[in-house]
Amino acid sequence: MKKIVSNIAILLSIATIVSCDKDFNTIGSEVIGDDHFDFLIKDDVTLSAYTKRTGAVQSNNLPINSLGIYVDPYFGTTKSTFVSQLELSSIAPYFGNIREIQSTDSIYLYVPYFSEQTATGSGIEPNTFKLKSVYGDSDNATLDLKIFENGYFLRNYNAADPSISQKYYSDEKTSLIENNLASAQLNDGSNLSENTQFKFNKEEIIIYKTNGSGAYLDSNGAVTTDDSKRVVKERLSPGMWINLNKSFFETKVLNAPDSKLINNNLFKEYFKGLYFQVDANSSGNSNALALLDFSKAYITMQYHTKEAATDEFKKKTFKLNLKGNTINFFENTFSSEYNDELTNTNAPNTDEFLYPKGGDGSVVFIDLFGDDDAGDDDLIPEELEELRSQSILINEAYLTFYVKNEGQKNPTRIFLYDATNNTPILDYIFDSSTATDPANNKFSYGGILEVVENVDTKYKIRLSSHINNLIKGTNPNTNKNVRLGLSVTQNINNGNRYDIKDSTLFGNTNLPIGSIMSPLGTILYGNHPSTDPSKKMKFEIYYTKPN
Repeated sequence: MKKIVSNIAILLSIATIVSCDKDFNTIGSEVIGDDHFDFLIKDDVTLSAYTKRTGAVQSNNLPINSLGIYVDPYFGTTKSTFVSQLELSSIAPYFGNIREIQSTDSIYLYVPYFSEQTATGSGIEPNTFKLKSVYGDSDNATLDLKIFENGYFLRNYNAADPSISQKYYSDEKTSLIENNLASAQLNDGSNLSENTQFKFNKEEIIIYKTNGSGAYLDSNGAVTTDDSKRVVKERLSPGMWINLNKSFFETKVLNAPDSKLINNNLFKEYFKGLYFQVDANSSGNSNALALLDFSKAYITMQYHTKEAATDEFKKKTFKLNLKGNTINFFENTFSSEYNDELTNTNAPNTDEFLYPKGGDGSVVFIDLFGDDDAGDDDLIPEELEELRSQSILINEAYLTFYVKNEGQKNPTRIFLYDATNNTPILDYIFDSSTATDPANNKFSYGGILEVVENVDTKYKIRLSSHINNLIKGTNPNTNKNVRLGLSVTQNINNGNRYDIKDSTLFGNTNLPIGSIMSPLGTILYGNHPSTDPSKKMKFEIYYTKPN
């Protein structure tokens, strides 16, 4: 319906948004105070919104990967595993004529978590941190973590067509990796917190100075058994710290043929990488999943070397970086409720509830303005043709989604995009707004979770430029009424696309990469006739029209 809004009210609203609104500036200053214009709201546009299951998704070389098990109270359980290639920190390394890994040496893996320092410790006391991007019960949950040598080579390019980059998918864990493991478990030490009782620990990692035999040193360089006199060599933010099998790395890397260490391409064919496998353990609580930037991870190899039998051994270190090709695998046990909703969707008609979920979950499709029902076969909805026929100026346009929160962890952002052309909408492209936290960039475009105590939880997305171009644009190639897609997103700053494995089931060829990276989902009210009227998704167009 059209709602005439008082000039005073609308001008107050305009004053709050005009500074960041490229579209409103097209109205012109002559409109302000002119009694020949009405300020209107159209909120009765025909909408159709429904959910589609994505199925398996492309998941190689994601910017951020997940590892662990996440139990969502509505959507079910997702298990996330990971494989990565390794690279030499320096090519053609020379480890010495005589080299060995001694009992005092360590081979350890470090993968930093996303964390924030909350307090500074005094002296050698640790700093205090809180973990970010860990979902579930990170304080108490433990996992059965196993690390293996990967025996499957991760290609850069498609074997059938070398001009095409290789794509790997989220459901290929067993066929590619677990059927091709090339070693026994590598994190096989006696410290259970590094394998069967692994936990995403928020403690700072402190490395102290030692002599070549592993004894701690004080500030004078003397061996000390007094913990308070230890000297801090390095502080690392919280992360995965795991000791790996020394015999394996002595054979595989330290004593590798020189021909395998000439460059990283040859090294990656020789040592095909590491596979991180997680399972629930006997603790009864394995609900913990972390988002990780494995490109910042590394393995430190400590070893001893000498040139001749008469020389003394000297302690050395060498690093392997977790870089190169990667794949994230997702294994889902969806709830019967979620499975039923996806099976019984009214697509392409509207649904009562909408279920965008990350990973290989689901995406919402939205059609605006209804059908072309005038028999003119121009494929332009009659509601849109009516708006185009009027001399109107678009001030603002918003889609608002209310959350049906039944205790689930909601994603902080959702992402609206052009699902017909698989591109961001103009409002996303035009929005250069930045925030202190990059996760809140493009805040004018919106899609940010709004939580107000005792008030509705909702997301609101601005599509003013998109609607302005749709109604006022003159290029028939770019002003078409496209289908919109709505997904969760882990990174609003990345609008890239990744492929769907079976696009015939999903109804589209790809989806935003930010959706694949997110383990979360949310339940939104749709606009089915049975949907609670006060919670229905809203589409509002604020416009100016000559009277």
